[in-house]
Amino acid sequence: MPSAAPMRTLAVIIASLSFGALGLSCSGGTSADSPPATNLPTVVVTYSVLAAVVGDLVGGTADVVTLIPDGQDPHDFAPSAKDVETINDAVFVVANGLHFEEGLDGLLGKLRDADGPVFFVGEHIAVRNMAEGDDHVADHAATDPHLWLSPGAMLEMLPALATELGTALNTDLTAALNAVSADLTALDTEIDDIMAQVDNCKLITGHDELGYFADRYNCELLGAVIPSSTTTSEASAGGLAALKEVIDEHDAKVVFVGLGTPQAVSAQIVKETGVRLVELSTHVMGSVTSYADFMRLVANQLADALK
Repeated sequence: MPSAAPMRTLAVIIASLSFGALGLSCSGGTSADSPPATNLPTVVVTYSVLAAVVGDLVGGTADVVTLIPDGQDPHDFAPSAKDVETINDAVFVVANGLHFEEGLDGLLGKLRDADGPVFFVGEHIAVRNMAEGDDHVADHAATDPHLWLSPGAMLEMLPALATELGTALNTDLTAALNAVSADLTALDTEIDDIMAQVDNCKLITGHDELGYFADRYNCELLGAVIPSSTTTSEASAGGLAALKEVIDEHDAKVVFVGLGTPQAVSAQIVKETGVRLVELSTHVMGSVTSYADFMRLVANQLADALK
């Protein structure tokens, strides 16, 4: 469990912050509303897809609690006092770290400054710069936080996560690391085979969320309804006009939309260009219970629509 000093420091942090009244939920683990019945240490993970990977790694050595309710847009999540208490009680916290959970940036940054037990996945991968190879991105200063959409990125960060988690849990996670790494490697090959069925993988999305996936599986990003890494940005008239030109130029038939894509704007694009909208499960676990099934679902949604 965390030492007394970090706990006292975090208590000061909590006292200095006020939050909205959003409830805690969980996907692929437990939640503060239905606390674990075991005496195992608690590992808090900010969102559900990442929690699925962490759950595979820790196995039965810890209870994994997901902070942001599955199905809620992590880009605009704001923590409640109960959420802060859950973080306070955790032996370890895992977060994206690339401003994906924008409402948690302040809290997690202060936790890090206080030498608290927090792991930022984005610090342990080759981060995609939004300005690289993406002519239609408006927010050129940003880095891409959608790292979980590449098993390769998960493989890249996994050794560091296993080391730090093992220390926090006082447990050797070497065997689990090897098993999860083998599973992710096999998954990566499987998704590569799925996407190889697509002759020309060109993608138009709701917002810029498929960069890591596209880089990994030889797809080209043509544009986005919201040309930004976050759904808290808004579509502009100029951006939509440029997107329509891209659709016409490439004779695109499909726009992939997901969590946070404005329905009215999507409907306008359909009306003016005749494209088909396909819903992508890029941010939501939904009915699947494993990271592998989540990634298979995303890959098959893309491949089936593009064939």
